[in-house]
Amino acid sequence: MNHFLEAFKRTMLIEGEGKRTKRAFDPGGDTYSGISRVHWPEWAGWDFLDRGYTKTADKLVIDFYRVNFWNRIQGEKLAEMAPELAYEVFDTAVHAGVHRAVRILQEGYNVACGVMTPLVADGVLGPVTLMTIIRYLTTRPGTPKLNLEILLNCLNGEQYIFYKNNPNLKRNRGWLTRV
Repeated sequence: MNHFLEAFKRTMLIEGEGKRTKRAFDPGGDTYSGISRVHWPEWAGWDFLDRGYTKTADKLVIDFYRVNFWNRIQGEKLAEMAPELAYEVFDTAVHAGVHRAVRILQEGYNVACGVMTPLVADGVLGPVTLMTIIRYLTTRPGTPKLNLEILLNCLNGEQYIFYKNNPNLKRNRGWLTRV
């Protein structure tokens, strides 16, 4: 199974794959398949979209998400451990940024583990974070499935806190559908 394509497909259900929007209330401005022109003005797809070449831009969308999000969260390594965890971290990275998504993962792990040695929530998904998550999923009392469920619930709690405390997101109820 291609885990990236599954993560991409799930995120595009919310992002509106192949749709272009320009909403006055949206600080991202001109947006295509979830790619904001304000935040990603150098994306090559804008030139094609502006000239009416949607199919060419669509080909660039997948690579954009793979390079800027999936690869940066080490999606394949996360998916080897737990595909659902990789999909969740990927979607969070798309909406809150890679650094914030990794911090949410690290903070969620710290909540799930309670008294165990916490991860430093530095937003860097390096070997320490990966090995700690693997160890948690495979050796923590309980089953790997239960441990994953607990970790995902803690991630959702950390996402809720982030979205709730971010004044730019409060007015956009759609962001809360991810929690």
